[in-house]
Amino acid sequence: MKYSRILRMLGVVIIMSLLLAAVPALPALATNDITLSVSSGKVGSTVTVTGTNFTPSTESSEKWVKIYFSSNSANAGNYVDNQVTTYEAVANTQVGYQNDADEGDFTATFTVPSVLDDGNVDVTVTSGTYYVFVTLLGQTLIKSVAQFTVAAGAITISPTLGPVDTAVRITGTGFVPSTAITIKYDSVAVTIGDGDTVTGTSGNFDSYLYVPESVAGSHTITIVVGTSDVSKTFTVKPDIIISPQSGEAGTQVTVSCAGFSRRAQPVIYFNAYPVETLTGVIADTEGSFSTSFIVPEGLAAGVYAVEADDGTYLATASFNLNIAPPPEPIPEPEPTPGPGPSPEPTTKPQLSISASGDIIGSSIGIGGAGFTPGATVTVKYDDIEVTTVTADTDGLVMAIFQSPASKFGDHVITVSDGINTNTITYTVESVSPEIPAPLLPEMGVKLKSPALFDWEDVTDDSMPVTYNLQIATDFMFSEGSIALEITDIEISGYTLTEIEELKLAGRKDAYYWRVRALDAASNPSEWTGAGEFYVSAPGSDFPNWALYTLLGIGAVLLFGIGYWLGRRTAFYY
Repeated sequence: MKYSRILRMLGVVIIMSLLLAAVPALPALATNDITLSVSSGKVGSTVTVTGTNFTPSTESSEKWVKIYFSSNSANAGNYVDNQVTTYEAVANTQVGYQNDADEGDFTATFTVPSVLDDGNVDVTVTSGTYYVFVTLLGQTLIKSVAQFTVAAGAITISPTLGPVDTAVRITGTGFVPSTAITIKYDSVAVTIGDGDTVTGTSGNFDSYLYVPESVAGSHTITIVVGTSDVSKTFTVKPDIIISPQSGEAGTQVTVSCAGFSRRAQPVIYFNAYPVETLTGVIADTEGSFSTSFIVPEGLAAGVYAVEADDGTYLATASFNLNIAPPPEPIPEPEPTPGPGPSPEPTTKPQLSISASGDIIGSSIGIGGAGFTPGATVTVKYDDIEVTTVTADTDGLVMAIFQSPASKFGDHVITVSDGINTNTITYTVESVSPEIPAPLLPEMGVKLKSPALFDWEDVTDDSMPVTYNLQIATDFMFSEGSIALEITDIEISGYTLTEIEELKLAGRKDAYYWRVRALDAASNPSEWTGAGEFYVSAPGSDFPNWALYTLLGIGAVLLFGIGYWLGRRTAFYY
């Protein structure tokens, strides 16, 4: 009995082994895979999802997948609305058909959303790590997962360099839409001076920051939108403001400075000399300070530099020093006063000047006070009327014009409303332009018609540049040796006229030439060295080909005459 039970069990094992051997091996289950066209991007950017090894569609049964974008971390096998509660459904697409080239594959495109509000919890998308989930349409089981990084937006600032109180324009793109903007300056939140305080519906903004008091050097401007923050660097440069900007000796001038070194001990200089009353002035922790000084006596009228120097940083302003007019005598009272012309003013109006430079074409600004309110005020540069302005209700004027072509040195600017008149001085630079480099004619050549002289162009701060050309019989260009002098040449070259060529013709000895440049301020360069050349005598340049042609014709004629004479002689004999 015992043996028969063992035999029966052995028979069952043998039969099961045979059945297992007869069953074909089952294929391994394929893994559902997805890949993203990009692994990071901003809100609003486009992402393509490519899936492989999913259950293919058939003629009788179409297979679809659903794509989610979520801030929750989950794995394949988890469920949407269970492990994933914060999400946005971003796309549906069909899986490729069975036996086609794309069997079990799919491609779908979605836009990175700004808000996740399809799940149980609504959140705004900010920078950070997010997840893309794929399920079968109508099911919540997650088949595949991919990771995506949402990047912060981008900003530009302009300018990147300036003094305290500079208005810095900040433009941003690619941030979370409709979200409050915070601007930080060196990690401290500051007030937005103007423009947007909230990002637009596309995540862009345009805002302004007024640079707060801070020391000279680099500072960090940070934009915070939601959880995203982006930074740029702004460089503060020192600045000095004086008030008033013009006056007479003895005037008290207030100096306000910002953007210097922290706790520095600056020195104020007037006309390159330190003002002694500033002993003990110390900049605060933000590099700002203020003080005042008295304009010293004994200086001539003109524009003087006021400098603030802390040993590391320097800033400069200009003060226009006026000379007080002598007191006018008090007139004797008229015995019988009556109507008459308006009395002359007892004081001259005050003027101040600022300029972008001292070259021809520089912008000159004239400020004035003490004119007749509402009067037309004329501004003259020497004797040239350059502009007219109207005094405001307080008798103040502001005129801006460009310095006209004029000689180097001082020029008088006169400002008058017909009753009140004053003058101020503007000085044009006196730097000579470079010496032109001579090109033609080369040294020692015989100059043929047309006679061309050429040299390199010269550029200068005070444009345009003109040229003077001299031709002499003496290489020293001594008095009386100048044969030709041409002035105000507007280009870097000159061709002699027929009359000028005739003046040089007939001389066998050498001529010498030189040229110099003059800028618009009449500053002359040095003359070039003396170049030597010769001129052809009238008729001496008869071309060789013409001479050879005439000789050939003559030879043919002589041969023909000789041949003819020989034939006649033979005929008679």
